[in-house]
Parts: sequence; C-alpha cells; structure tokens
Amino acid sequence: MKNQQEDFNLLAKQLLTEGLSPKDFDDSSFFNMMAALNARKKEDRAELVDPLDAINQTYGL
Repeated sequence: MKNQQEDFNLLAKQLLTEGLSPKDFDDSSFFNMMAALNARKKEDRAELVDPLDAINQTYGL
C-alpha cells in the first residue's frame, strides 16, 4: 500500500506541475487515478487480440 501511496503522490505532483488545479485533483477518485497510473500501452496488453486474426491463426485461413 505504501508504494501505491507514493505513486499517487508522484502522480499528484506531476499533474499539479503541469497545470491541473488542486480542486480538480482533490475532486477526482483515488481508484480512477490509480487505474490511470497503472494503465498500459496498447502494445503492452497481450490480452488484446483481434478476433479475426485469432480465428485465422487457429484455423489457418
């Protein structure tokens, strides 16, 4: 939990430095902010597979 708290504080610092108002930051949900902090790039998400590509690879079409 301590790492998440530190990550959240770092995110707050970065957002406030880049112009987010303290009120907007305080009004945001902790869980939404943590989800945004932990978001992965599309290419890093192996579970995202094009269904048509999966069928073609499975059945050799």
